[in-house]
Amino acid sequence: MAKIYPDWENINRLRVKPEEGERYLLEYLESHLDDDFEIFFNPYLDGDRPDVIILKKGHGAVVIEVKDWELSNYCIDSKNLWYVLNNRIRSPQQQAFRYKSNLFELHIPILGLSELSNKNFYKVINVYVYFHKILKIQLASFYGSPEQEIRNILSETNALRGDYNFEDYEKKINYWESKKKQLSRDLSISICRDSLDLKVNKIKNIAKNSLFTDEIYQDLRRRLMPSSQVLEQGIKVPFDSRQLKLSESSAGLSKIKGVAGCGKTSILAQRAINARKRHGDIVLILTFNITIRFYIKDVISRIAGSRLENEIEVIHYHGFINEKINQYGISIEDVMAKFRDDEPDKLEKVYSYQKLFEGRSITKYKSIFIDEIQDYDPDWIKIIRDNFLEDDGEMVMFGDQSQNIYDREESKRASPIVLGFGSWNKLTKSYRSSIDAPLVSLFSAFQKEFLLSKYNDAEIFESFPTQSGLLFDVLNYEFLQGGFSFLTVLGRISDYIRRYNFHPNDIAIIASQVEPLFLINTELSKSESTKIMFETEEELKEIFRKKLNKKAEIERIRRRKKSFFYQNSGLIKLSTIHSFKGLESETVFFILMPDDNPEVIYTAITRAKKNLIVFNFGESKFHEFFAKHMTPI
Repeated sequence: MAKIYPDWENINRLRVKPEEGERYLLEYLESHLDDDFEIFFNPYLDGDRPDVIILKKGHGAVVIEVKDWELSNYCIDSKNLWYVLNNRIRSPQQQAFRYKSNLFELHIPILGLSELSNKNFYKVINVYVYFHKILKIQLASFYGSPEQEIRNILSETNALRGDYNFEDYEKKINYWESKKKQLSRDLSISICRDSLDLKVNKIKNIAKNSLFTDEIYQDLRRRLMPSSQVLEQGIKVPFDSRQLKLSESSAGLSKIKGVAGCGKTSILAQRAINARKRHGDIVLILTFNITIRFYIKDVISRIAGSRLENEIEVIHYHGFINEKINQYGISIEDVMAKFRDDEPDKLEKVYSYQKLFEGRSITKYKSIFIDEIQDYDPDWIKIIRDNFLEDDGEMVMFGDQSQNIYDREESKRASPIVLGFGSWNKLTKSYRSSIDAPLVSLFSAFQKEFLLSKYNDAEIFESFPTQSGLLFDVLNYEFLQGGFSFLTVLGRISDYIRRYNFHPNDIAIIASQVEPLFLINTELSKSESTKIMFETEEELKEIFRKKLNKKAEIERIRRRKKSFFYQNSGLIKLSTIHSFKGLESETVFFILMPDDNPEVIYTAITRAKKNLIVFNFGESKFHEFFAKHMTPI
């Protein structure tokens, strides 16, 4: 029996379930292929999502596109073009070949480079299309009409050969012969339900191929393996009694804080869902970080089983205020005229202006939840509470003082926030990693050494001493002398990826500054698709070519990319720590910069769920700490 990834328990939990044909094909392949074969269902491949890919080490790969189509809705012409309801579409065979082509052109660098020197490499991957609801005789009839039309065209052209000059005759004959071959090829790689046994026997007997080396196999397999996001999909959030209590929705003001990974986002999501059920009105969730809103939406979707887009609004504070300024016809220019500062400072003061919505009839919310409260100016909280919360409404703030990367003044933040919201509900146990994991011990030690004296009321990670030899997470510290080198970093990252088979979707490369990330991405993107929240080299060149305002255009590009950042894109992510705050990744590569402060470093290292690799290129007061608490390399 073949191995299938993800396993059936996981597949049955997926939000997007297999279609009837996909499930039938997977079950058939699993039971008819032996355990030398590995079957991957709907894998992430840098944005591509092929239905099925089969691997056999030392032999090759097979890409299968699956269609549950009824042919009565489709037609094909003599040029091998497909149509549905008179609208041209890409044929299933084209889709399958595109996936194959992208494996060479985009996804597997070693495969593409090898094919440049030896065209036989292209043969290590075969493609098929499985039509679940079609019989062989129906498919033959479907292709019979265009094939007959081509035969008629060729016969007529040959009969009238004397009417053509030689060049035109050859051109026409060659064109229609090529279309005839395309139709014949596409029919030959098409599988129907009643021909499945014959085609699967072909796959069973796929010949050994020395070109499909172990290196190519391992790289392809690493990318096809399900990411942690896929493996965790559909698993019910296991709230403990404390978390469950805090996720209950009720009127009143309250606040919750806790260590990174304590489940704040899951509690927030569950409480928002419960609030919607309790009163039936729209629920508002405010963040500070633009990028985290899609992550919160994903958590809501995972818990609720649907996205609830029209029931729960998720937006960052500045975006929300902008929407309301527009909705209620407020003139920003008139408000800015009240201040004497420079223009940028004037604009920022608009968002803190207590009388911004004075005299307006405002639509209010029964439930408002504010995430990342440590990043909020106290005036913002008062604006939200006084203008947008119903008198008997529910308002809950979530935060982690140790992630105060914008250096909000502690005394200024604490005083107005505390009033009316009661005592902090504290969470000290991290569920991102097990309590005896090396990561949790590292987080706890860092807090105690660098943050506890500044934030004496901060929550400290619960942690137990780890027993060496029993845990296999990667926790490495690399002190690389000689100044920052993006090629060195990229080389080391590539080594880790190959050695530990890290999935691209599970990798984040972060730093406090864009510059090192820009250099790494410029080189990395030559061989790997990436997801970034800053400008590319091409975009920067375009700014200079068009002589645009560099600062303004870069800010526009970055804001747009942050607004549409998806955590589970299937790609390696590169981001500043500030933009990645609130998100997490299975594996984090952190580039330590000389001026990084404890809050920034704490936020960076706590983005890791399992594996953390820290690169340090210069003198840093944190060198001794990391050398002591991580594995020095």
